[in-house]
Amino acid sequence: MNNLNNRVFLAIFILILSLNSCGPSPSPTAIPQESPPTFAQPTISMASPTSTPQGETIIVTSAADSGPGTLRQALLDAQSGYTITFDPAVFPPNAPVTILLNNKNEHSALPNVFQGNLTIDASNAGVILDGTNSTGNWVNGLEIYSSGNIVQGLQIVNFTGSGIALCGGTNNTIGGDRGVGEGPIGQGNLISKNGHGINLCDWGSQNTLTGNIVGTDPSATENWGNQGAGIWIENGMVNNKIGPNNIIAHNILDGIKISGSNTVGNTITRNSIYENSVGIRGVDHANITLVSPQIVDFDLAMGSVSGTTCANCTVEIFSDSGNQGNVFEGQTKADSSGSFVYEHGASFAGPYLTATATDADGSTSEFSFVLMQEMLLQEGNTQPIFQLQHKPSNELEDNHLGGLWSGFWQSGDFQEIIDREIVPMGLKHVRMTINEGEYFTNELGGLSLDWSKPELSILPEHDNYVTDLVSHEITITYTLTFWDKANHPEGWEVQPRFKTEEEISRYLEYVRFIVSHFEGRVRYYELWNEPNIPCPLQYIEPADYIDLAKRTIQVIKEIDPQAKIVVGSTSGSDDPGSREYLFKILNSDLMPMADVVSWHPLYGNVPGGGLFPEYYASYPSLLSEIIDTAKRNGFQGEFNAGEISYQGPVEGSSDHPSFSDIVAAKYTARGIILHLGNDVSVGVITWRAMPFHTNTIKNIANIFAGASADAFAVETQTDAQNIKAFTFTRTDGSKLVAIWTDGVAVENDSGMPATVTIPGFSAGQVTGIDVLYGFEQPLITSIENGNLVIQGLLIKDYPIILQITESSSP
Repeated sequence: MNNLNNRVFLAIFILILSLNSCGPSPSPTAIPQESPPTFAQPTISMASPTSTPQGETIIVTSAADSGPGTLRQALLDAQSGYTITFDPAVFPPNAPVTILLNNKNEHSALPNVFQGNLTIDASNAGVILDGTNSTGNWVNGLEIYSSGNIVQGLQIVNFTGSGIALCGGTNNTIGGDRGVGEGPIGQGNLISKNGHGINLCDWGSQNTLTGNIVGTDPSATENWGNQGAGIWIENGMVNNKIGPNNIIAHNILDGIKISGSNTVGNTITRNSIYENSVGIRGVDHANITLVSPQIVDFDLAMGSVSGTTCANCTVEIFSDSGNQGNVFEGQTKADSSGSFVYEHGASFAGPYLTATATDADGSTSEFSFVLMQEMLLQEGNTQPIFQLQHKPSNELEDNHLGGLWSGFWQSGDFQEIIDREIVPMGLKHVRMTINEGEYFTNELGGLSLDWSKPELSILPEHDNYVTDLVSHEITITYTLTFWDKANHPEGWEVQPRFKTEEEISRYLEYVRFIVSHFEGRVRYYELWNEPNIPCPLQYIEPADYIDLAKRTIQVIKEIDPQAKIVVGSTSGSDDPGSREYLFKILNSDLMPMADVVSWHPLYGNVPGGGLFPEYYASYPSLLSEIIDTAKRNGFQGEFNAGEISYQGPVEGSSDHPSFSDIVAAKYTARGIILHLGNDVSVGVITWRAMPFHTNTIKNIANIFAGASADAFAVETQTDAQNIKAFTFTRTDGSKLVAIWTDGVAVENDSGMPATVTIPGFSAGQVTGIDVLYGFEQPLITSIENGNLVIQGLLIKDYPIILQITESSSP
């Protein structure tokens, strides 16, 4: 059980915003959750269902919170084998009555269920348990610590904790058939508007959740989402069954979250899951690491779908308007090679299809990625299609691609990010700091830094994070932000930084401490982040920044001569003020001393849109100007596009526009390859709640491992407009061509046919790679006049990669 009331959730959501600007800005990190108060738990007796005692029936006849005839009194009086029902005259099925709970106990709104084999049945009545007035940071609607219990027909809403917390025990049933009973939800329960919906925790097994409505109203039409997960299975809960017929929708975090490497064998089947932040999410190797199925081909009208998954796994097919599973369409079983085919016998509801896989042990995967169009790279090509294979970071060569994280204020959070996100995505670079992110004030309460946290100290777990990243062969850039807390315990006034020698000296002391501690493990040090942002603690006037950088570089090089120094790191360069600040640095005598120049190029910028509608089209020229200006002033180092961010509706802030998952993935892919093609490394802000976006970055990280920008000709004949193409050579000798149309990205682009000619390439195998959907296919080619020709290639609004092997170039 975790403490996640509305206020805490919103506060933490803002705190994890990344190394960005004064206002709320995007972050790649996970949402931390505060644990509730702990208390002793009784020894649980595991009774067998076959030995369930038959006891009395207690009828609830009062909607009061306490006293004779109330639910509270019934729970106090009930013994093992008892049944608690509700008088329909008091709780009419067609006009539900609210029991407004006012319990003063911080741990439970009602007496905990310790008896075992207790049935709470409101299926023939209309009963609402409302926790609006309950006190305490984490109050659960019902807490169950025993076996063989049944809970049916209740509507549980407005609790700061979980609607139902099932902590231990076996063979409990939460819900039933919504068509059985006179009540508005039959035997099912409605669990909405709480901290979490239903929480299964602490080492129980073989429990069933079926027919419940979680996160919406009785008609399943309104958004009544829980603030956290709809259903959270954790801490070694094994072999539980979620389904069939649960409706899980609108929850602010996950529809279903499964966490913990010992939380396995949990089956999710035949539910309706939609419009949550994430449909199904496994954390920390929960349900082992079962990979989602890959849909390879489908026909909505004919009701057919095929793909690949784990060998002999059961595959469930769903229709959805997004990337979850609203409508269960049917199931099939994969063969021993993992291939599956499903024929529905009628058209699918659509508009998109997803799938889950369940292995022989009962563990169910996350949803597959949505397939929105036919997997077609080339007209007339019937060659087989293969799913891209991925490698972790430590098995990849440098791909010049990374992410950014900051502010590890809770131990344990970042380890999950390393294991679950960074390494599996194949990122080779991480930008980080142990300090919190920048100070900012926001409309959600004016959150600020923790001024009590010392800056000249490093916790052991933070030290271990750095060591773990290095062990996975990930290069670290450490951002040297310093808020001088010891000398400003009440916070800072709004003023430029580093105007006095005393403040500069304290900063250099901090730099010595960090660099001395991480020498040999951290390769890059970034001198401040977004110094041009005019907000407390952050703004440094350009001349002062240049002077501070010169002095800091000397200190770092004295301690670690191999370290590289990153300068600039200015905020979104679509803003004229940010560009002016950056070019003052580029035109200074700092350039010969620096090793890396960094800036933040793309924050939701699209063709013809945003505050600066001309910026997207003009950015390639700006990129060339940045590179040329730095070199003209003596710079001989590396360039880094520090932050590329295209965010989704869940992560969206007032500062930057939001996009659908697929459109965000397309623009992100363009931005990455544009910079890699100009020999500029890239930092992206990753969004775990956007699977297409995340998977696209993973695909690019694997494809471009060992690749460097190269220059060879690519010619196209097509009616497509505004074509971009970039060329690369990999260390294995193969060539890469990335090509796309650079207009406004849309949800579904079937592509424009083109003839692509690569002069001087007289032979070779060409493979087409789709970075969005994660598949590859051999392409049909020919040799004409000594040139490699690919006819009928479909150029789309996101990069398609051509991999050319065994070729000869001029």
